[in-house]
Amino acid sequence: MIIQTENKHIEELSHLRVLQQKDDWQEDYQGSDDELFAQTKQFLEEHLNKDLFIFAEFQNDAIISTCGLSLLKTLPQCCDNGVYGYVCNVFTLEKFRSKGIQTNLMAHLMGFVENKKIKRLLLSSDNPTAIHIYQKFGFKKDDWGYKWIQNEQ
Repeated sequence: MIIQTENKHIEELSHLRVLQQKDDWQEDYQGSDDELFAQTKQFLEEHLNKDLFIFAEFQNDAIISTCGLSLLKTLPQCCDNGVYGYVCNVFTLEKFRSKGIQTNLMAHLMGFVENKKIKRLLLSSDNPTAIHIYQKFGFKKDDWGYKWIQNEQ
């Protein structure tokens, strides 16, 4: 079941963020788990469901996968409302990978994007499996990373 996370999930999200960073950075991971946990918790307390939205898949009341959207606001233009999104905090616990969970989370996130009338999304990834999922949703590689622009798929 996919839900939009709430403040009651901050501890669990913070723990998963530490796992995600270790998984992403592997032998290059630096710093203290406790410090990253505390920084993440504070950030989530300040931003969750204000300008950061994290969707999660649950199994047995535990989060097994996340997909986030950070909103970036600029001055509106004639062609859009000035709200852009950065896809972030994409992570699935290892034993639940390759089961279509991230595809479902991305579909949920894209529905949220449509509802909020967000016209542009950005993300950065070097994970071939994740990139394949993003491309299914119309993301295209550019000089910075990957982008999605409404009506350009």
